[in-house]
Amino acid sequence: MLLGFVSFPILARVFSVADYGIMSLVLKLVLLMTVLGKFGLQNSVQRFYPEEGKSLNSAVRRKYYSSLITGSAVVGTLAMAAYAAGLWLAPERLLEPRLRYLLLFTSGLILIRSLQPTLIGFLRAEGRTKTYNSIEIGTRAATVLTACTLLIVWKRELTVFLGTTIAVEAAAVLALLWFLYKQRVFAVSSFNRQYFQKAALFAFPLIGYELASVILDSGDRLFVQRYMGAQALGYYSAAYNIATYVEESLMVPINLALFPIYMRIWIEKGKEETQAFLSRSLNNFVTLAIGIVCVVLLTSKDLIVVLASSKFQEAHRLLPVLVVGLLVYAIHIFLNAALLIHKKTRTMAALVVYSCVANIVLNVVLIPKIGLQGAAMATLLSYMFLLWLMARVSFRLLPLNINYYGFLANLAAAALTFAAVRNVQFSKALLSGAVKGVLGFLLYSIFVVLLNPALRRSLSGRLRGLFKEAKPPQPVTAPSV
Repeated sequence: MLLGFVSFPILARVFSVADYGIMSLVLKLVLLMTVLGKFGLQNSVQRFYPEEGKSLNSAVRRKYYSSLITGSAVVGTLAMAAYAAGLWLAPERLLEPRLRYLLLFTSGLILIRSLQPTLIGFLRAEGRTKTYNSIEIGTRAATVLTACTLLIVWKRELTVFLGTTIAVEAAAVLALLWFLYKQRVFAVSSFNRQYFQKAALFAFPLIGYELASVILDSGDRLFVQRYMGAQALGYYSAAYNIATYVEESLMVPINLALFPIYMRIWIEKGKEETQAFLSRSLNNFVTLAIGIVCVVLLTSKDLIVVLASSKFQEAHRLLPVLVVGLLVYAIHIFLNAALLIHKKTRTMAALVVYSCVANIVLNVVLIPKIGLQGAAMATLLSYMFLLWLMARVSFRLLPLNINYYGFLANLAAAALTFAAVRNVQFSKALLSGAVKGVLGFLLYSIFVVLLNPALRRSLSGRLRGLFKEAKPPQPVTAPSV
């Protein structure tokens, strides 16, 4: 996440507002096709690992790894070929020459990013935290450092950034393949068509889920480009990217750990323990999310200027709405646990499709009327709609205990914090944002502890536990005679 924050200010300053918008659009369209290339198989990696991936039978393990890897490569290649053919045959009135060229140039990313989630998913399932972190952070760091260096000292063109991304991510995928080959769990000859069909049948409904999720997340870029042009798209993309960094800094680490943990609790301890774990996690997540929204409201203008430069300043009004929308969306990882446990993948896909349709309709209605703020509102409303739909279905299977009093206390704490800090202002955006951010988070933490009794009890219990652990054992004395 920090690497993203490092690269974003550089890219926002190196490229024009319009070029930044085009770059964002290209990567989002590639992401859309990557969903088809992945075929949802990264979900099969997690789902079937406890049964086959951990098997003591080496042949079963090799079948599991080899079938999923080879199948991912084949499907990714087909998706890449279909994408390139579609771009090549598309009429000129639909695609301007430069956009067509950039889209064709990045088509290789579809195959690379189709394989990467499956390969990295094995490390996640195996609990290889150090290897997982090394590859993820190393790939991102190499991309950022190489691309930014070339952009600054060589040419400030989109092809430089996109080409570097392709090269570094391809090297990471090859390294993962070599690692698994050396572990003797991957061999093309061990591919099993029947096993791959089983994994694909489980994953197939999730293609619709993920595809609709990507459209839900990225479709607004197409509408902004259509109705308002590349300049407006650049403003919207900058605000959306900052909001995404905020959301992913919370959602990604939690999501990586959450699925394996609640699946293990479900198998080993049953429904009640799983409900308790998910309920506690959800309430804690909401507490933190409300605090982050409060800080963003206080610092949105400063954040845009510091991270993206003053030429993107118009985008600061979009940031709070987008952050709220994306954090609302992040809550779905707790709600879809019941659907994944009970293998209701078709239901998951249907719910996201409904929300995707709502998002498209809202964009068509709101953008012509209120401009970029309409796209941001469409994002927020469609994610709220998704959350409502998912809660209705999920709670029938695995109801979670939501602390509504704690939620209201958190909102009150955020309101008090906002009122106390909103008038703090300095001439320098960096100083102003840093002071308001730190002060806002500290005050929110204090107000939450004071107003939220459930959180206060939880913290008190943890502190007592830590005190008991730290307390040295008392010497045992012999009984008096």
